[in-house]
Amino acid sequence: MFETVFTLTRGDDEIDLLIEYSLTPYHPGNRHARPEFCAPPSGGEVEQLTAFLDGAPLDLTDAECRLIERHIEETHDHLWEAD
Repeated sequence: MFETVFTLTRGDDEIDLLIEYSLTPYHPGNRHARPEFCAPPSGGEVEQLTAFLDGAPLDLTDAECRLIERHIEETHDHLWEAD
């Protein structure tokens, strides 16, 4: 599991959340081999996501989940991913 902090805006309120998440296994792909061995990058999609507010789980809307998933996909560094 990984963790990140995310500030969610709900109405006029900004809520600082702790986000715990897991990712599908990431494979960087290979573009420097014979064509039959080349493959694009794959994996790294958010698999499980839980938001916590002051230590308690917080229910998120579908739109909020998508927003947080997009943030994770843009900021998670797959090169430093721990197994």
